[in-house]
Amino acid sequence: MGKRKFKESFSFKLLKALAVGGSIVLASTNPYFGLKIGEAFKRELDRKKWGDFHREINRLKNKKRINVLQNSDGSFNVEITNLGKNLISRYNLDELTVKKPEQWDGFWRFCSFDIPGSKKQARQALLSKLKELDFVMAQKSLWTHPFECREELAVIAKAFEVEPYIHFFVAHDLDKDLLLRKKFTEKTGIFLK
Repeated sequence: MGKRKFKESFSFKLLKALAVGGSIVLASTNPYFGLKIGEAFKRELDRKKWGDFHREINRLKNKKRINVLQNSDGSFNVEITNLGKNLISRYNLDELTVKKPEQWDGFWRFCSFDIPGSKKQARQALLSKLKELDFVMAQKSLWTHPFECREELAVIAKAFEVEPYIHFFVAHDLDKDLLLRKKFTEKTGIFLK
């Protein structure tokens, strides 16, 4: 299933609701009893047949995206797993951007990393995302951006499971300032003053 199609799917909506709400409770006799999620999710469920909903729950459970536990009263508790959370965070990366302030503060934000060879795919994914977000390369494992991006880097590091290998720092007085400005302007068309 393509990224766009998955983001519109019932599975994605269910995982996102679980990521925000933590868990849902379903009664075995009435699928809507105890369902504590937003109205948009309830409308989606109303459009689906109970059998479809049940199959989707089982599919997510088999893929280890959710845990389904039966309670003593016969109801079921549905919780998102770490695998499900990782899937959601990866899809949220598509919407990640670095916001441009009205005026540049003159500081460069640096992302330094030393990711082990065993995580080669994660390193490549990180580099791809940094380029997509208009970071410029200062050195091989040192990338920089002129705008505030600490939170965005934290999201990326978590999604690719490379948090221990990434360092963030801010610098102002650089001998390569003009070169970095030139690279950034060539890449984005934004002039830094």
